[in-house]
Amino acid sequence: HDNQITTSSKHRSAVIPNITKLILASPVGFQPLPSPHERIESSHLNPALRLVDALWSANFTPQALVRMMGSSRGQRAVKRALHGRIPHLSSEQQQSTTSSDLEEGKDYPSSELDLLAQYLYHISVAPASGEYAMNSLLETVACKGSGVGVYAREPLGGGSMAGSISRQSSSPLESIKVLFGDKDWMQFHEPAARKEMLSIESTCGIKTAVHIIPEAGHHMYLDNSPCFGRHILED
Repeated sequence: HDNQITTSSKHRSAVIPNITKLILASPVGFQPLPSPHERIESSHLNPALRLVDALWSANFTPQALVRMMGSSRGQRAVKRALHGRIPHLSSEQQQSTTSSDLEEGKDYPSSELDLLAQYLYHISVAPASGEYAMNSLLETVACKGSGVGVYAREPLGGGSMAGSISRQSSSPLESIKVLFGDKDWMQFHEPAARKEMLSIESTCGIKTAVHIIPEAGHHMYLDNSPCFGRHILED
């Protein structure tokens, strides 16, 4: 997910030789960095985007913001953000609770949303570690006509990944599957991903596929878990 394509390539000597099937869920890294004439200068961005650009450049992470909020405000903020992003988790819990159950005063476990919010809050306020890799690996770029996107600082499209795999003479890798959601903010990497998969097939003889998960955004395993699960299990 996200950076898996970048890390699997950067550490290919340790990762790819040990696997036979690779599934990339909404990966970043295929689309090449925009050229200088395609970019919008930071000074021409609106104030909100200038702030995001400055925070990203300073390696300020969302986790750092949660830490600054403190326990109560931080937990509320995380739960509010999750409710806005994946509201179906809380609605499913409400639908499973009947009026007679409430009248009997039964004690119910926390909803999936509550449990996920607690988990996400605690890993966010833990001592910072891997979150700082985001700025090292990725770059936010505002482009004319296409808006703001996230790109790998060292893109893996254009035959780069195919070349990396082809140099692994003893790699047991048999197949690569790339998944994007149909509402995925990373879906602009899809065309470059398809080209790279075709290059891998022709160069390395490895079976590849690119699929779009319906009714799903970047976190497709939460938005449409049945369809996502089928893609994981069918091969």
